[in-house]
Amino acid sequence: MSMKLTTMAGALALWAGAVCAQAAGQSGAEPALAPGQNTSAAAQRASQRTTIEQARRHNAEQRKQAEVKCYQLFAVEDCLRDARNQWREVESRLRAQEVQINDAERKEKAQERLRQIEEKQSSAAAVPAGSTAQPASAVVRNPQPGSKPTVRQTNPDAANARDREAAERASQQRERQSSQASEQAVREKETAERAAKARQRQADAQKASEARRARHDREKAEATASGRQPAAPLPVPSGVAPER
Repeated sequence: MSMKLTTMAGALALWAGAVCAQAAGQSGAEPALAPGQNTSAAAQRASQRTTIEQARRHNAEQRKQAEVKCYQLFAVEDCLRDARNQWREVESRLRAQEVQINDAERKEKAQERLRQIEEKQSSAAAVPAGSTAQPASAVVRNPQPGSKPTVRQTNPDAANARDREAAERASQQRERQSSQASEQAVREKETAERAAKARQRQADAQKASEARRARHDREKAEATASGRQPAAPLPVPSGVAPER
């Protein structure tokens, strides 16, 4: 039986390594990209997400297969607990890789937005003093006769500053969302670990109670056989259901 448990533990370790290696192979940190490389970066992220989804499905399938094998062992609960803990660990790693990809995408979009704002500012600064030409940001398409000039026409610098502030706020918001997602993944992992430890403590307490009852029954049988008065039953520990 111990040989079966050892084999099962080895299979679980190989499972975690194979699934995480499959997803990690394409989800490394992305370098800073030039404006013309955005399309290829988006395609690379899409490929990485596809790989992670495939790894997630493989992880779920491996869990099902492990649970089927667990039911063939004597220590079913211990085996199931190990298989589910292994599944949660792989899921946590896959989620962390997804967060990394999403964070890279948000940073790239923020950089692209800032680049566009800087180009507008450069175009406005390139207009010679006294020139009647308007910067690109101040051009109004098909203006209505008698309409009042907009704020962007009368004060393009202020409009560009507002655009820059809006981009910075959007970037900060995306960073907060990424941080919250990472913290949520950590909390979920800690919750799963605490639950696993609580189940282990409960199982240990149950085993200890069964061992005490067996010892008491054996002592009672020995006392009966020798003509002594049997000892009083042992108290049932708190948290353990009494045996009927």
